[in-house]
Amino acid sequence: MNDEKYRRMELRKANGTREVKPIVSPSYHRGPEYLIAHACFPCRKSFKMLPLECDKAHKCPDCEGLVYEMGRSFTAPKTTDIKQWKKVYGLYVEGFRFFGSGFHNAEKLPEKLSDLKDFLQRNSEHHLRVAKPNYSVEFERNDA
Repeated sequence: MNDEKYRRMELRKANGTREVKPIVSPSYHRGPEYLIAHACFPCRKSFKMLPLECDKAHKCPDCEGLVYEMGRSFTAPKTTDIKQWKKVYGLYVEGFRFFGSGFHNAEKLPEKLSDLKDFLQRNSEHHLRVAKPNYSVEFERNDA
């Protein structure tokens, strides 16, 4: 910085027209910095939503049913690919969640629905199996 500019800045500070405020970081938690994929199995759609506490639930914007937290690494199949949605549903019901970077030594998730049963039998301790099985999740709508 040159001398003249420094002198003028000091004059402004002395006059009170150049006030230097210290940087203050916020004292509150700003919340999650990312969205997590949630899936509605009856609609076969995925939505990015904020994570919620365990006692709350998100609703599907289309059918008003529950959507389930799948994880940040979840990639939804096409809506028309019913076999892939059944595979994802089977993994979810058995406690698998799609978190992680993919850098692990565990067996990869099955690519086809027909491989799901054998995969589940071989991988009872898989690192993506982080939840208890939940057989109350519905795949089809019960519009009676």
